[in-house]
Amino acid sequence: MVTRSWIAAALGIGALAQPVSSLEAAVQLPIAQGVWVKTATSCASATNVYVHKGNRFGSVYFYGPNHSMGPADETELVVSTSRGKDGYTTINEGPIEVGARLKGQASVRAYSLSQGPQWTETVRLCPAATLSSKLRGALMRLKLI
Repeated sequence: MVTRSWIAAALGIGALAQPVSSLEAAVQLPIAQGVWVKTATSCASATNVYVHKGNRFGSVYFYGPNHSMGPADETELVVSTSRGKDGYTTINEGPIEVGARLKGQASVRAYSLSQGPQWTETVRLCPAATLSSKLRGALMRLKLI
């Protein structure tokens, strides 16, 4: 008799049924948890950031005229990582990759297997207290800080 668990095992999707706590323990990124801002932008004026919290990673940003709309939350659950090229770690089979860099910095990039890097941003960690009250409030409402 074919059962649901047999089908899941045959398809290799048993990992999807794991509780979140075991996913958090299994998946790690090579960068510290927190809010990451482009190095050319001050922490206080940032409107587009990357956030690594627990088992989530991605961007949060304001958009529209004078960044008056949002925030858009594009963080995602990190369920798998793999070794990318040039010291990067690929998140959820791509295209987003992160890599730790010197002096406490990191790089976030989109990588295409057929075309290579599509874009790369160098970022640094910003303590929550140094972010604008607007961004800090948005991240708190999203439970990302």
